[in-house]
Amino acid sequence: MLQLGKKRLSPVRAPKIYLSISSEGYGHSSRALAIAKEFADSEILIGSYGYALDRVRRAGLNSVSISQEYKLMGAQGSFDVGKTIIKNQSSLLALNQMVAEERDIMLANDVTLVVADGRIAPVIAASRLGIPCLVLTNQSDFYPFFQHDSALVKLFGKSFEWWMRSWISHADEILIPDFYPPDTVCLMNLSPAFHVKKRTRFLGPLVPWRREEVAVIERPEGYDAYVVVSLGGHTYREPLLKAVLDVAPLFPHVYFDLLTSLPTLQLPSNVFRRGHVQDASPMFKAADLVITQAGHSTAMELLTLGTPAVIVPDMFQSEQINNAERMVSLGAALQITYDHLRANPSVLAKSIDTVLRTARFKRHAEQMAQKSANLNGKAYAAKILTEYSHRLVVY
Repeated sequence: MLQLGKKRLSPVRAPKIYLSISSEGYGHSSRALAIAKEFADSEILIGSYGYALDRVRRAGLNSVSISQEYKLMGAQGSFDVGKTIIKNQSSLLALNQMVAEERDIMLANDVTLVVADGRIAPVIAASRLGIPCLVLTNQSDFYPFFQHDSALVKLFGKSFEWWMRSWISHADEILIPDFYPPDTVCLMNLSPAFHVKKRTRFLGPLVPWRREEVAVIERPEGYDAYVVVSLGGHTYREPLLKAVLDVAPLFPHVYFDLLTSLPTLQLPSNVFRRGHVQDASPMFKAADLVITQAGHSTAMELLTLGTPAVIVPDMFQSEQINNAERMVSLGAALQITYDHLRANPSVLAKSIDTVLRTARFKRHAEQMAQKSANLNGKAYAAKILTEYSHRLVVY
């Protein structure tokens, strides 16, 4: 009779989550910080570069430096898809090398789960190694991003859409760090394709704190309202900065706080340039109004804190334009465009006045804040990641 040998059990491995995150935008590092706070230091490793890597290291988290996959380009309020394509041709050619880099990190650290946020290489590497992989994103529909007059951009958009579909298909699940439908801010940026929707799960807003944990800064004395202007450092947002400086003297009772690394000359007496800040949440929480672009994580922070906004999306950036429209539909913001600013500079002053004087914007923002608290995206994300990270180590 054939004797079957006993199955040898593999040595018990400690679960290890590897987050590979882009540094092109504020949100990727914010989501990584939110997730990392739910795990012990030994359970998580974060790979990134540039600003995001600096932010992770300042938080004292385990980290590793990785290569940059792409860089966004733009000018005068406009995200430039064509320039971005040209700038990143060499990066695309180096993709195999980046995949090898990610694979070596996974093997060296005995990774049991990969979470990719804004990066392609770790998804491919995890697939080749047979490691569970989750994509964390606020966008799963990419072709509209390339709707442009240029034939080159349109052609690249078709091939890029095919590539992104392939990228997503390698992941076990697609996690959306946003409110559940129909309240989802990034809803218009999500793929309607069934093969994508059936593997999509909504987490709720994924921010590094709960609202009650954010300490409010002391508001400036002698002013009726406090307005925060958050612009980051992209030079193509300089027209909005100029517009804010032009209209600020019209509101002597309002204090304007500039969060930007863009250079400024003489400032009106009611404007203070704070510069670049690592964590804007204390200012956002204290503000009566925030003027900013329509980055997804900034939207999640504002809605989690219950703060209304005037949103000015970067030109030709379809993701931000869609986010802005959704925030308006949720009743928590007004939207203006760079075209509006050029054609009628007074539109910014009118928008500021409307939001500060109309209670419904604050009321709707507070309603979204309550929904965010009830969802508790950090805890839900940690539950999902814990389950996936144990899948290959239990037998």
